Amino acid sequence: MTIKLVATDMDATFLDDTKHFDNERFKQISQYMTDNGIYFVSASGNQYYQLKNFFKDYPKTLFVAENGAFVASHSEIFQAWHFPDDLVTRILKVLAETSNIQYVVCGQKSAYVLESAPQRFFETTSFYFPRTKKVSSTEEIDDKILKFSVNCPVTETEKYMQLLQNGIGDEVSIVTSGHGDIDIIQTDINKATGLNYLGEKLNIKPEEMCAFGDGGNDLEMLSFVGHGVAMDNASPIVLKTAPYKTVDNNQQGVLHHLEEIFNI
Repeated sequence: MTIKLVATDMDATFLDDTKHFDNERFKQISQYMTDNGIYFVSASGNQYYQLKNFFKDYPKTLFVAENGAFVASHSEIFQAWHFPDDLVTRILKVLAETSNIQYVVCGQKSAYVLESAPQRFFETTSFYFPRTKKVSSTEEIDDKILKFSVNCPVTETEKYMQLLQNGIGDEVSIVTSGHGDIDIIQTDINKATGLNYLGEKLNIKPEEMCAFGDGGNDLEMLSFVGHGVAMDNASPIVLKTAPYKTVDNNQQGVLHHLEEIFNI
């Protein structure tokens, strides 16, 4: 098996439940990949600037951020796909009319949270989106919008996914990474889109890629690559979709699997 690119989701996949990874083990794996011309990609629903911070000691890391809408290296933005302005307006109207949710408007320059949102929500958002601004109204936002991140009651995630899909329509895809977190993303733009872009840019075929994931927003990526790996803690549909499985995120399943396939 020839692997030329490794992509991994972050939360509950590459990171353990305390939002850390085994740096010493990854340092060895990273050196092996560098020595053998294998690219490493952080593929996440989170903001580019957060992902850069996780891999500040690994300057060759590539990024597929915002669930595939933003592709970059540490020093260069390669590609960004954003929502049309009229669709942004419609989505914001639906969000404003939906009760018991909080939401983040994820732009290319920054993320945006309403000043009326609870302070705890703003603090949590600032971890995943280090560049976050408070706005009194979404009309203040002057940015290209990449996605919308919605938080709802955990036990009602499926209900709110359907509510949002019905309200907005088929021009968007509604996905979840679990824990009451829902992403509204552009139809046909997902993590596989970002990997396809990098594959064409780097002359790497999908069958030469390996990817790791745990949630519904990883499904397209895991199906796209030749070596898709589900975490042991993944959702049932991910476990069913991915042909390979590794131990859970708290046991550093990504690193465990890479050590096995690279014989490190």
